[in-house]
Amino acid sequence: MWDLTYTISEDMLLYPGTPQPKLHDFATPAKDGYGMSEFTFWNHLGTHIDAPNHFHADGRSLDQFPLNAFIRRVVTVDCQETKEITEAFLKPRLAQYQTGDGVLLLTGQYRFWGTRDYFRPFPVLSDDGAEFLLEKHVGMILTDAPSVDPVSTETFPIHRRLLRAPLLIVENLAYQPDLPPIFHVTALPLKIKNSNGSPARVIAAS
Repeated sequence: MWDLTYTISEDMLLYPGTPQPKLHDFATPAKDGYGMSEFTFWNHLGTHIDAPNHFHADGRSLDQFPLNAFIRRVVTVDCQETKEITEAFLKPRLAQYQTGDGVLLLTGQYRFWGTRDYFRPFPVLSDDGAEFLLEKHVGMILTDAPSVDPVSTETFPIHRRLLRAPLLIVENLAYQPDLPPIFHVTALPLKIKNSNGSPARVIAAS
């Protein structure tokens, strides 16, 4: 098994403009005989899942998805040698794809986690690439990058298109180089009412 989840901490790397988490211990076993803590952080940090209502007012929230939506067979597409993930790029690389699978867009950004280089330009889906995946009835999009859109965007067109489907997007995946190209993933968010996104514990198995 592989843990594809980054650890949440007060000094973790965050998407530009996101406030740092606060992890406060109200009590500790050494001082009080028990431990009790307060965690304060935005819901789209670290390894997390985006729900359709992240961008669409009428979209489903995470708690409205069935459990099997978070468990997928995943096919990896190595995108490290391209700048844009187009339909033409994807087609020959999805020969083993099956309807409903998740697709991991491996950009190589995982190598820069913890540094500012993590937010430098990375491969993203083109319009026709996103449409192609939707036509293939992809069940989940995963990426080791901070977003499925460029960090510079102010309109988030790829997010909007994919989440309208609707499907789930997993971002900031802590990719492991020994992960097989096809694997099974369980990506479980916190079960919070009307949540538009949540940190997730993402576990892969061969």
